[in-house]
Amino acid sequence: FHSDWTLSHIIDRKVSGDGYCNRPQGVAFDISGDVHVTACSSNSVTVFTPSGQFVRKYDQTHLNGPAGIAIDSAGYSLVANFSSGSLSIYDPSGRFIHSIGEFSDPYGVSVSPDGSVWVADCGNNRLVKY
Repeated sequence: FHSDWTLSHIIDRKVSGDGYCNRPQGVAFDISGDVHVTACSSNSVTVFTPSGQFVRKYDQTHLNGPAGIAIDSAGYSLVANFSSGSLSIYDPSGRFIHSIGEFSDPYGVSVSPDGSVWVADCGNNRLVKY
């Protein structure tokens, strides 16, 4: 962040291939500084270094309209899938662990300082805390 709001960097992934990121929706940072980006049109979560180098993609089998993303202090990622109404949980390497499917169009997800997970359940007009 620059106090005068000057542009610092753009990660532009308009080309196809591993780093392809069509219609990015959510962004989160892990403890090493890597950028995790959800993209609803390509049903993907892609990880880049802060300088924009492609690192990896998450296991895509449980992604369906990924929107919001949050990463907890242990490095686990929580991805809100608005198309399937689910919250998918991934280990620090991007491997799918578990899914919770009790939402209607979840868009946002965040981890509070005490480690609680909050989901913005847009279709049900509510916030859900775990």
